[in-house]
Amino acid sequence: MKKFTLLAVAALLVVAMSVPAAALENILGGYWRTRWIDQANFAGEDAKHVGADLNWIDTRTRLFYTAKFSDKLKFVNQFEMNAVWGGAQTYGQLGADGANFLVKRSYIDLKMDPFHFEVGIQDFQLARGYIFDDDAAGVKAIYKLTDGIYLPLIFIKAYEAGSGKYVGVDGQLKNADDFDVNGWVFYPTIFLNRTTTLKPHVAWLYSDDYSKAYTQKYSEDYTSQVDYYFSHKLPGAQKLNAWTAGLEFDTKMDAYTLFATGIMEFGSVDISPFYRKYYYNHDSLDFKGYLFDLGGSYNAGPATLRLKGIYASGNDKDSTSKGNIDAFFNPGTEFTGASYPWAEIMGFGKFDTRGPATADDPTGSLSDKITNRIIGNLGMDFRLLPSLKLAADLWYAKAAEDIKLANGQYGDKLGTELDLVLTYNILENLNLDLVGAYLWADDVITKATTINDSNNPYEFGAQLSLAF
Repeated sequence: MKKFTLLAVAALLVVAMSVPAAALENILGGYWRTRWIDQANFAGEDAKHVGADLNWIDTRTRLFYTAKFSDKLKFVNQFEMNAVWGGAQTYGQLGADGANFLVKRSYIDLKMDPFHFEVGIQDFQLARGYIFDDDAAGVKAIYKLTDGIYLPLIFIKAYEAGSGKYVGVDGQLKNADDFDVNGWVFYPTIFLNRTTTLKPHVAWLYSDDYSKAYTQKYSEDYTSQVDYYFSHKLPGAQKLNAWTAGLEFDTKMDAYTLFATGIMEFGSVDISPFYRKYYYNHDSLDFKGYLFDLGGSYNAGPATLRLKGIYASGNDKDSTSKGNIDAFFNPGTEFTGASYPWAEIMGFGKFDTRGPATADDPTGSLSDKITNRIIGNLGMDFRLLPSLKLAADLWYAKAAEDIKLANGQYGDKLGTELDLVLTYNILENLNLDLVGAYLWADDVITKATTINDSNNPYEFGAQLSLAF
């Protein structure tokens, strides 16, 4: 499969070079970064149990190729390669020659006024990433109603089960199509003026049987493929009929910016017989989650002050027994689907390899998928020199509803985190970031995997990045 991918890319470039110059404009671009990461105490370690600390250097290269036939038609592609320095089976190994070549995006961009279509494997974002921010197969059909109103209808094919018949978790023989997962989104953008926008949305995620859907991603060290099942966040899910409705507001007034988001969830999910009997005592559960955020910034010359607050609902002890999912549901799996990075340690910041183990996420793989959280942030950016900037952020996080800890008790506090990021613009397009972060952890983290208080997580690192 990897040889076929490389041959396909080579063939694409050969075709591009052979097309007459008058008929095609070749646009090349890309992104490269190499980073050193030192993360400690992320796995809930204590003095007697040594966990999986991370200390390594990795490299990522992304290459962009766009074939521009005209202002109305483009063919857009993005490829990616990843390696851990010294990592066997990656091109960072001794002797290099590792095979890790990925196709991230490949789609056509077609403009036929007043319509604009993007068809293929592309990037999608919904509600700032709280619900979705990832690459996927699908279609964007955007209708320009006026210069200030755009009406996109979006289709995402989240999972294709193939053909034939399969036995579901309920023991019934079903058509493969029953296991498909499809998403539909209506996502207008309304410009109230040049600096103020409203983005309402209505989204629908549907599957006759959600139990088999999965995606395959490279492991943390890029050496193997790992299957991540959609139902990890909805154990026992069968027929899924999930809806969200929301509104985003953004404005800028002189030195001030302000943003706000509100999302409500409704619909239901049918439960498989095993989970119905032993876990939920209900044939189906109703979605009743919600999320709100509010934030802004003030630019005072060389310094910019930032404030942000997030509330995402959670399940209390009686939610599912009452037939409800009160927790905010963000679709996808570990490392795919919804993604809203926040703090460097607690929220998949610049070094997005993992988050700390928490009592409701022991692997730390869901840190950017915000649910059952109350988050506050005070930050400031300092422009020390024209080419040197310091960002300082203080974060506080707790659970919206109590979480059961490793010692059998309940707690709700994650802790307080301090992040420092120094960015130096070495040359045009070439940046160096130095990152330091420390988390004064509380019970949801210190007692996530051990009955003893684990050590506080910390992170240091450096990243050299080039964009072209």
